Amino acid sequence: MRDVYDFAKFFIKNGADSTPDTYDGNMKLQKLLVLADLASISEFGEPLFNDEILAFENGCVIEKVRLRYKNDYSEFKQESVDFQPDFSEKEYYILNLITDIFGNASAKELSEINHTFDFWKKALVKGTNDYGFHDKKSSVVDIMSQKGDIKRMKEVIDAFKKSSREELQKETINGVTYYFDKVFVLTDEIISKLEKFSSSAEDDSYTIYLDSGNPVIY
Repeated sequence: MRDVYDFAKFFIKNGADSTPDTYDGNMKLQKLLVLADLASISEFGEPLFNDEILAFENGCVIEKVRLRYKNDYSEFKQESVDFQPDFSEKEYYILNLITDIFGNASAKELSEINHTFDFWKKALVKGTNDYGFHDKKSSVVDIMSQKGDIKRMKEVIDAFKKSSREELQKETINGVTYYFDKVFVLTDEIISKLEKFSSSAEDDSYTIYLDSGNPVIY
């Protein structure tokens, strides 16, 4: 499983932190990473990364990314700009999905969303003693155990897909329907790839887009 830094670099490279090198930019990056992890669990039953997520007052945080962004932003930014991702199809799917759904939200809005999750609430309570002292070691979030949060994310994703597909073109190949943007051109080469994919497809519909000239199916 990849280091969370790779996913952070993807978001920074694509300007998803919105207000770079600021407290809000850092906060938004943290929330996007957590939402991506939750989405991966919701869609595929497994987390996107293994790095610990901690519950803080303003929401969930991946501490090493937070500190790197806060203390070494310039170099972190340059590494992100130079970063050439080789993500799997599933990883690209999750990252682009989270960008599409939550990318335009502010840090404050994402923090408020984060505060609705039981995995954050329970970890924050566990990590706070009777005197209000916050213990990071006791504040580790366990998303996998919170089925309600996972279900909610699944509902959000399904609603987004339904809404998006109403605006997309579609083509059915060997009984499998593919949705794509109007500027996407179904060349003979892409159709050939989709025909092969259809023969072993587990679902009856997918969305496709181009990434660096290569079709990505999800």
